[in-house]
Amino acid sequence: MAHRIPLPAWAQDPTILDLSRAPGRDPGSNERLGQPRRSEIRGHRLRLQDDDVTTLDGTRVTTPARTWLDLCSIRGLSFDDLIAAGEYLVSEHERTFHPRTAIVQLADLRSYIESRHRVVGLGRARIALELLAVGVDSPPESYLRQMLERAGLPKFIPNCPVTDPWGGTIWIDLGNVEFRTGVEYEGEHHFTEEQMALDAWRDTRTRAARWNQVKITKHDMARGESYVVQRVVEALRDHGYRR
Repeated sequence: MAHRIPLPAWAQDPTILDLSRAPGRDPGSNERLGQPRRSEIRGHRLRLQDDDVTTLDGTRVTTPARTWLDLCSIRGLSFDDLIAAGEYLVSEHERTFHPRTAIVQLADLRSYIESRHRVVGLGRARIALELLAVGVDSPPESYLRQMLERAGLPKFIPNCPVTDPWGGTIWIDLGNVEFRTGVEYEGEHHFTEEQMALDAWRDTRTRAARWNQVKITKHDMARGESYVVQRVVEALRDHGYRR
């Protein structure tokens, strides 16, 4: 996909090109134009406006905002998938390690969606849009955040800054300030020797700041939502949360 929007593995096929053609008739024959058809092409017929299209490396493509809207029309994609894709586009933060600039500002994405009418997927886009959070760094973090939201837990802030006793800033993947509890998603890169050393220093600083920390891996996620939520609930309870 031109904009590198993350999707589930089943929805990604680099050998297939999505190609759209505007509805209408061939001016030469006056015959109705069909969808583009070739073995490596998935054809569509879309009525696009000027602000739906941009140029990328010399090729006309749909804008990131329009691409996300079109993804919302794919029934195989869950709301969790659509939110993860949307949070990739709107993510921005100023953490000292790998700061990010939004591909689309959340306010701009909201304005764009509000300006569309009679587009397939628009209803799902409006719902997903209200569930987006700014600052999420990866799809697994997005899925994890959504688990905690669905469980009705206190709000967790993506890329939450915490000040350690030495005046430095620790950036926590998902942090709840009220109960001083952080949740870290530990991807594969966390198991390299260098990253493990960095994480150990981060953990020391987090404990010194009197924050609880829950580390979640893909294996934890595979055990299911209730398991992940219960681990976070236990950490929250250590700092006074009751439910």
